[in-house]
Amino acid sequence: MLTSDQKACILRKNGFAVPDAPETSLLTPAQPPASGAAMQAWHRAIEALFASYAAARAAKSLRDAQEKSQLEQLRQMASTGPRLRTQRA
Repeated sequence: MLTSDQKACILRKNGFAVPDAPETSLLTPAQPPASGAAMQAWHRAIEALFASYAAARAAKSLRDAQEKSQLEQLRQMASTGPRLRTQRA
């Protein structure tokens, strides 16, 4: 499973506007409650963005597969279908 940081990196590489993660203090082991809440909000935002990204990719994949299938059916119909006869007068 991907971390929120990895998901944010993937989103950025694919052109999404990703909010910056809140600053965490490395000097004190205990974070203030506001900082923890901000980090949780950031994680939720990243999760929501990544879910949208994944759904959009899945939808595109399905559209591409359907288009490929339809093109293949049209090719088969064109190559094996009955030929029209022209009437001679």
